[in-house]
Amino acid sequence: MRTKLFALAGAAALAVTGLMGAVAFTQAEAQSARSAPVILTMNSARVLSTSKAGQSMKPQLEKLGKEAQSELEAEVAKLTKEAEDLKKQRELLAEDVWTKRAQQVAIKQQQLPTLQEVKRQELALSEQKAVNEITDAMRPILKKIVDDNGATLLLESSAVMYAAQETDISEQVIAELDKKLKSVKVEKISLAELQRQQQAALKKAQEGKGKKGKKKK
Repeated sequence: MRTKLFALAGAAALAVTGLMGAVAFTQAEAQSARSAPVILTMNSARVLSTSKAGQSMKPQLEKLGKEAQSELEAEVAKLTKEAEDLKKQRELLAEDVWTKRAQQVAIKQQQLPTLQEVKRQELALSEQKAVNEITDAMRPILKKIVDDNGATLLLESSAVMYAAQETDISEQVIAELDKKLKSVKVEKISLAELQRQQQAALKKAQEGKGKKGKKKK
């Protein structure tokens, strides 16, 4: 650009034109810098797995998993014994009574996969509740890091095809999170109790609407 200007003008004209060109270029760069998004990335799985709070979840989840497995095995053993006892009583009970009990045992056996799924869901809910606690603690940390870096976007690194290493704030988040939250409690959740609470809340809400409707009349 400067070579072409030098060929078209004298030294004085070059000085003025070069100065204006430099100012225009600087302004363009500044405008581009302001408009260009500053993007950061974070590996949330690494944050959860290596932070102190995330690591505190592991033994608790393992304990709950073993308890759930023991409960399932106890139920299987109970049904097995019930079926064996019923076989021994085949000649002692009336036909209709024995048939009814046999049907009840069969239904319980058929419900075992459902019980297993319920235990799996309860464990997943217990884990999610603990993860939510970590996430809540992480939000202000992420906001501060984003603000400090003047970033406009924070992306999950596993969803990005490529990102420079310097954009990854995972280690910084882990360090700050470890200062703020060293452990979380993983509580055992009962799916049946949750459903009962939801039904009670729904019933209360419906009763509230009914009372409002009567007052309007």
